[in-house]
Amino acid sequence: MHRIKIEFEKGGVFTARLLEDEAPKTCDAILKHLPFAYKFHHSIVSGQAIVTLPPDLTVEPENQRTVGVPPGTLCFLVKDPPRNVPDEIYISYGLYFVSRCSTIDFQQPVNIFGQIESGFDELKKIGNRILMHGAEIVHFSLLEE
Repeated sequence: MHRIKIEFEKGGVFTARLLEDEAPKTCDAILKHLPFAYKFHHSIVSGQAIVTLPPDLTVEPENQRTVGVPPGTLCFLVKDPPRNVPDEIYISYGLYFVSRCSTIDFQQPVNIFGQIESGFDELKKIGNRILMHGAEIVHFSLLEE
């Protein structure tokens, strides 16, 4: 099982484990792409989450879920051209996260590919910081075991 480091440019470092049994293709794409950094913004419609649109990373639908995503969950929203949905990576930081409102039931399924292991209070503070003060660069790298 691989672990990754997630580091926010304005402070905050987390360890997340990749859910390779649940999302092998998504995790493989993430691992092959590491290290990477993207600018994350606060979600507009999905609640307590931060989001980026990776211009150079895409995956196929895998373990599609829409609700019950706990804080610290790493999600990949798969591109859906008919609905004008781009590829997106989400990090949920609170209890109120429902993926994008673009389906008839107002939920767009996401691939769940990782889980931050601890520091949820700090993660919530960072999510609120991004909400109030704007986007931040977030760096992802492989942790050597």
